[in-house]
Amino acid sequence: MDIDELIKKVKESAKTRTRDEDVELLRRAYIIDNDGYYHPKFFSKETVAKDRAQGKPLLPSVHQ
Repeated sequence: MDIDELIKKVKESAKTRTRDEDVELLRRAYIIDNDGYYHPKFFSKETVAKDRAQGKPLLPSVHQ
């Protein structure tokens, strides 16, 4: 599969994913932690601290 086919496949799958599936994808990719804030594995301490200080998780419905 070449890159163009891969991009098309990813875009198509994004159209049909549910919000819960999006949240799970972001968790598995270590973009967000279980609380919905930036994950410290890939974001700087400053970014994570700022995100938490705002008190607004990226995805408020993270807790299920």
